[in-house]
Amino acid sequence: MNQKRVLVTGAGSGIGKEFTRLFLRDGSRVLAVSLLQDELDRLQSEFDQTGGRLQTLQMDLSASDAAERLLTGCEQNGWIPDILINNAGFVCFGEALNLPLDRVESMIALNVLTLTKTSILFGRKMRERGHGRILNVGSTAGMVPSQRMAAYCASKSYVNTFSFALAAELAASGVTVTCLTPGATATNFAKAGQIDQFAGRSMLKDMFAQGKVGSAAAVAAAGYHGLLQGRRHVLVGKGSSLAAWMSRLFSPSVLPGLIKDV
Repeated sequence: MNQKRVLVTGAGSGIGKEFTRLFLRDGSRVLAVSLLQDELDRLQSEFDQTGGRLQTLQMDLSASDAAERLLTGCEQNGWIPDILINNAGFVCFGEALNLPLDRVESMIALNVLTLTKTSILFGRKMRERGHGRILNVGSTAGMVPSQRMAAYCASKSYVNTFSFALAAELAASGVTVTCLTPGATATNFAKAGQIDQFAGRSMLKDMFAQGKVGSAAAVAAAGYHGLLQGRRHVLVGKGSSLAAWMSRLFSPSVLPGLIKDV
């Protein structure tokens, strides 16, 4: 893995930060992309002993042309990654009809559109070279449609199924695609989605408040090792096995009614 080039989106905190840590530790060169410049500044400060192997880029990846601009920037700097970690994403929490429409649109653009376009654009470059690895961060939420997360669950269902199909299409190309599906994880997820401010009863709010969620470091480590092994699916974290079991046992049409007060 020494001196491999790794592009990590949503790298400023949580799972993305832990991926950045792991790849810097193994000697890779990392381009860390985040919406928030202060996160990137802290990242540089924390990892300032890596001999210049960390580069950062502030970018709003929910913009409609973000993937194209990201590829162009990489090409202009001779920096096409060997590994792409599509980690950036967020949740809109609440009943679908009550959510701000622009916020939902931004979430779908980031979770679905940009992830798809970066997978395709960088995947083409990898296929041309005959090698490369892509890891897309899906979710167990994509296996179990839930009230208060209708659009989010749908977006992660897309990520899961897109990644599995893309992996099959690229099977003979030398390019691997791994889908990481974590359960609830200790990141900025609850704060960014305002789950922590929800006024009603919420299982997710309680889980995050009580610390009954998985470790971002453990999730990233599982994804990292699965990626290097060329695995198509890595299931990890709190509640992940239960979600996978429920998705096999129950029809998706009844699951939202079974899971209450998410």
